[in-house]
Amino acid sequence: MEITCRVYKPRRPRESPLFRLVEQHLEELLRVWPRRFARTHGPLRPVVERVMREFLTCGLAERGFARAWCSTCRTSYLIPYSCRGRSFCPSCEKKRALLWAEWLHEEVLEGVPHRHIVMTIPRLLRPLFRRRRELLRDLARCAAAALAAHVEKSLGEAVRPGIVVSIATAGDLAQWHPHLHILATDGGFSPDGTFHPLEPWDGERVMTLFRQALLEHLVARHAISEELKVKLLGWRHPGFSTHVGEPIPPNDARAIEDMASYLVRNPVSLKRLVYIDGQQAVVYRALRSNPSFGANFVALDPLEWLARITDHIPDPGRHRTLFYAHYANRARGARAKEKKLLEAPAAEVPEKRRCSPTWARLISKVYHADPLTCRRCGGPLQIVAYIHDQFTIKRILDHLGLSPPEVERPPPELRYVHVDHEGRELHSLLAEERPSP
Repeated sequence: MEITCRVYKPRRPRESPLFRLVEQHLEELLRVWPRRFARTHGPLRPVVERVMREFLTCGLAERGFARAWCSTCRTSYLIPYSCRGRSFCPSCEKKRALLWAEWLHEEVLEGVPHRHIVMTIPRLLRPLFRRRRELLRDLARCAAAALAAHVEKSLGEAVRPGIVVSIATAGDLAQWHPHLHILATDGGFSPDGTFHPLEPWDGERVMTLFRQALLEHLVARHAISEELKVKLLGWRHPGFSTHVGEPIPPNDARAIEDMASYLVRNPVSLKRLVYIDGQQAVVYRALRSNPSFGANFVALDPLEWLARITDHIPDPGRHRTLFYAHYANRARGARAKEKKLLEAPAAEVPEKRRCSPTWARLISKVYHADPLTCRRCGGPLQIVAYIHDQFTIKRILDHLGLSPPEVERPPPELRYVHVDHEGRELHSLLAEERPSP
């Protein structure tokens, strides 16, 4: 995608309702978590505090910046750094989603039709995956096995589909709702690489296979009892669901990348978030009316809202997107090696690695504007320095008049102690003279 000629205007992170929420209530949330939220949300995970503190530095010049220079009008600009928080910062997550969608379309997906498939589980089982987050990966594995079994039974044992699974944990009102978004080939591949389309898809059959595989796996992992499994299988309305979307043609790159971005979108949308500072209330609107809540919005106090959205921050090292069958990492690696061996030997040319996209191109994909265009004269900007040292940052911001106002600190707390004639505290003196046991 080419960079457009529009001028990019940097965002103002302090004006974001999510930024104000975290800035005003983070310390109180950490203090009351063991007493108020540990029972329902589990113990406070270290990654939650780290991601939220890094979010408070995202887009702020006092935390570091790149200096851009326009040689035409001799104007200097400061470009603040990002936090790159996972599943929390809307700005960073949007850029990450676009980057992943572009990579998926160019490097992974075959030139065949694909379908968007959504799989959900009963409300009774959802808290289990919050207490034992390692089961989320097993949820994806069972869904992929059900899809592969359906394709093999319909087209033949040797036919395998390409499956990309995205693990989502947020519902329409940001409540805990683990479910799966899947991008699967509209058919399967035989061992010789021939694609066989599948018509039609039976969503009810896929749901049945998924339910059976997941319940058996949960029993094997001692997550549920055999009695609960029998009870769930006997429900008239199973609680499981599978939605199979319409096929996406392979030549529609825009639709494929949009769908891939949707698979890994951020759990929270700033357009639907309202923070009422005076009343200390948070209102979050849903895209449509939710029959479970009887309304299209939810109103919570700030601490309850922050505890709700931190549930969706993944643990370090836990992938949210997984690849199975024809798109599995091992299968793609084997095909790439085989293709390299079959190619005619040419002159020794060093293999060129795929370069990561520049910050400017990612910004242009998000906002459709060029961040390296001067806002004064429209000339090109050039990055001339990256500033990390806090002393240098403060000097530059003070010189430009951009330093944030200093926060007034309260006076130190007074404490009365008993001292001896030499001014030493009596209890510390007694501790020094007390013989060791």
